[in-house]
Amino acid sequence: MKKPKPRTYAFDFDGVIAHYNGFKGAKHVGKPNAKIVDAIRLLKERGHKILIYSTRASAQLRAYCKEHGIPVDYFNKNPNLRGANPGKPIASVYVDDRAITYRGQSAKKLIEDMENFRPYWK
Repeated sequence: MKKPKPRTYAFDFDGVIAHYNGFKGAKHVGKPNAKIVDAIRLLKERGHKILIYSTRASAQLRAYCKEHGIPVDYFNKNPNLRGANPGKPIASVYVDDRAITYRGQSAKKLIEDMENFRPYWK
């Protein structure tokens, strides 16, 4: 199998890397999601870069990942690719528990999807 070109994958933190069932204070952080951590490790083995984007402070994310042995390259930014808006890190793919994928659907269908959306943990 041909090795894919290295990409940067951006993962949300709460509800993706760490289990989450609602905000309980800035210091409360869920246990690692083993399936996601396994995926991150496999992606790293394949030569990809991993980025975490979150409303949490980068220092808190870095400490959590170090404590749990989660290999991450960047926290809340991608220094290798600079965009016009530093608020959104540039990545090949975004993994988020609160996302709707826009695939060209009509405005009506998009709004229906948005209004009916619930994260998996609710």
